[in-house]
Amino acid sequence: MGTAHPSFFGRMDTKEGVLMELKELCEKTFKIFDIKSTDELSRALFDVCKNNDSDKIDMFVNTVQDLSVDWLQKIFQYYQADRKEKMQDYTPKTLAELVGRLCGDSNTAIDMCAGSGTLTIQKWNQNHDMKFILYEFDERVIPYLIFNMVIRNIESVIYHSDVLQDELYHEYEVSKGEKYGRLQVIE
Repeated sequence: MGTAHPSFFGRMDTKEGVLMELKELCEKTFKIFDIKSTDELSRALFDVCKNNDSDKIDMFVNTVQDLSVDWLQKIFQYYQADRKEKMQDYTPKTLAELVGRLCGDSNTAIDMCAGSGTLTIQKWNQNHDMKFILYEFDERVIPYLIFNMVIRNIESVIYHSDVLQDELYHEYEVSKGEKYGRLQVIE
């Protein structure tokens, strides 16, 4: 388990502390990506990955420091998740850690409802050499998922798909780079 970044975790013991942490995270993220709202974040994350903008990736990584945590999940779940129609509620880190341990050892892991990548990140924390096959239905969270794979240099294939209807909309591949993953849009 990684170390907590003091400016984000110092106030997590109260509801107000969690909201302050989220506010601070959003402000810093908006500044890095030169945006004004969470509505713009999906496009900004995707563009950074597509253009291999290592300067912005460096700024984000230096801000959050601890890559064992899915920082973007916090933003997406609070501001973008569709809890009414899609019943979206993202996996807490502690549950993701447990599921990662229960999966056992393998060279490849599949996540059929990847969301922003929390389960994948926790399994990656246990084995940085694994490859991942990730499926996600919600097109709004796909850029968060891609960005999470890129900043951690996680080799993965990401399918924007409806697994229940067996429909594929887009395919993305993140290959290992020197420091960060490299995004290739397949379809």
